[in-house]
Amino acid sequence: MAPPSITKNALDGIGLADDHVFMSITLKGTNFLANGQPILSNVPQNIVATPSPFSSLDKSKGTVGCFVGFDTEEPKSQHVVSIGKLNCIGFMSIFRFKVWWTTHWVGNSGKDLEHETQMMMLDKDESVRPYVLLLPLLEGPFRASLQPGIDDNVDICMESGSTQVSRSTLRSCLYMHVGDDPYKLVKEAMKVARHHLGTFKLLDEKTPPGVVDKFGWCTWDAFYPNVHPKGVWEGVKGLAEGGCPPGMVLIDDGWQSICHDDDPISDKEGMNRTSAGVEDDNGRFSSRQDCE
Repeated sequence: MAPPSITKNALDGIGLADDHVFMSITLKGTNFLANGQPILSNVPQNIVATPSPFSSLDKSKGTVGCFVGFDTEEPKSQHVVSIGKLNCIGFMSIFRFKVWWTTHWVGNSGKDLEHETQMMMLDKDESVRPYVLLLPLLEGPFRASLQPGIDDNVDICMESGSTQVSRSTLRSCLYMHVGDDPYKLVKEAMKVARHHLGTFKLLDEKTPPGVVDKFGWCTWDAFYPNVHPKGVWEGVKGLAEGGCPPGMVLIDDGWQSICHDDDPISDKEGMNRTSAGVEDDNGRFSSRQDCE
């Protein structure tokens, strides 16, 4: 899909920031502020905040986001940089705990974050601080994720995946957006990300295939890796007799192998080899690497 044309007409759906819009996310001194209320403190000097050119259609709210980047002295293929400290503000997040799986996580400080956090929303308070969404992005060949830092710092990890691809300056590895309604907030932020990146379309811009209106059955929870023809037949028959004939059947016998061809066959196949972190006795994931 070709990137969209970022013109005034292309941005009519989300609004275009102008001089009359109140900047809801700002970096002032060593603090990130949301509607003037501190959300991250002790922000390092190498952090760069760039106001988003996109705003909410509701001009009374004046909702404007902020792209976050940083400067470093040495080009690297992986950077782990603090964007400030988070203290006593509740958050909910989604983090990647398997290569193909994400799950929900909550906390109220930087140390409560998990590695490979893909999205983080700070709770609003009873005064004027709104909900704040922190959304890691792609920037060129680099991908971003959030993770816990030292002493309640929130770190952003930027990596290209190749030692041959390195940078010392990044400007839009994280997007921050504010709002009073968490559902609208996420939708607005994704619209900004869509126009900023120009690499994907939103659901309301797509025509879903007809199969999404069909009732489907996946065999995994019935048979796990031991799926067999007789069981599939009996499952479909039972659903049909119960008045819910499936319009689609997905035969799922487990994860594909991610081993090298010359690796020995062992119980490290499938999901046991695809952890994005190592889980300790307290259920926390300490780092992003394969479980051994």
